[in-house]
Amino acid sequence: MEKIVSAHQPNFLPYLGFFDKMDKSDVFVIRDEVQFAERDYHHRNRIRINGPRNNEPQCKWIRVPVTKEQKHVRQITVRNEVKDKNVPWNIFMLRQIKSNYETAPFFSKYYPELEAILRVKTEKLIDLNMEIIKFLKRCFDINTEIVYASQLDYDKTNDASEDLVRIAKALDADVYLSGVGGRAYLNHDSFSAADVGLQFQSFTHPVYPQRYAGFVPNLAAIDALFNVGNIFRKERTDRHYLEDATVASRVEVA
Repeated sequence: MEKIVSAHQPNFLPYLGFFDKMDKSDVFVIRDEVQFAERDYHHRNRIRINGPRNNEPQCKWIRVPVTKEQKHVRQITVRNEVKDKNVPWNIFMLRQIKSNYETAPFFSKYYPELEAILRVKTEKLIDLNMEIIKFLKRCFDINTEIVYASQLDYDKTNDASEDLVRIAKALDADVYLSGVGGRAYLNHDSFSAADVGLQFQSFTHPVYPQRYAGFVPNLAAIDALFNVGNIFRKERTDRHYLEDATVASRVEVA
């Protein structure tokens, strides 16, 4: 039986495609040894909000204030002294999440644990992100093993394909499962030479009833969780809401 490995950076409140890739893997590698990117999803993501603009459904960014330094993701610290509207940033973020989702069908079931995580003042961004990722992994009933790239016995290079090959070999994997973005830059020959299969994620973003009219894809996964529950497993009893529609996914870093 093939052993499938995939990898991703430890994003803040990741979207459904992140967990779809995790669910399809035997081992999911957290790329904590890559450099922090301010314009990526390392410390921010989007939630739905009310009020159409130009007849389009709306969303907004929520952000964790961090030290924006040229460091590895695992080294980035949270600026807990930052306030929004005269309250700590995390309390303000919780208020935004609650005000936009508190009447959603599954909000009361899942919000308390998320609230408990966000109320803790963590020093490192990765610790906060991983607590949320593990929380969502449990909510979606995903049993995939998680490992950190920084703890693997492999020497990082400046070649993305070679790094992923070395990660796969370090875990004795037969196949590396890449996100769709990997099609643009991964070298098939590097994987073939190492006898590691290369596959690409096939992810169709489900369309489900959001809290407000219209639909915005690729939001933080809590949007699906609060609205339809465990979209991957048991609460598929609610999937009569879902449409078999392909929604263009944003490109994620493999």
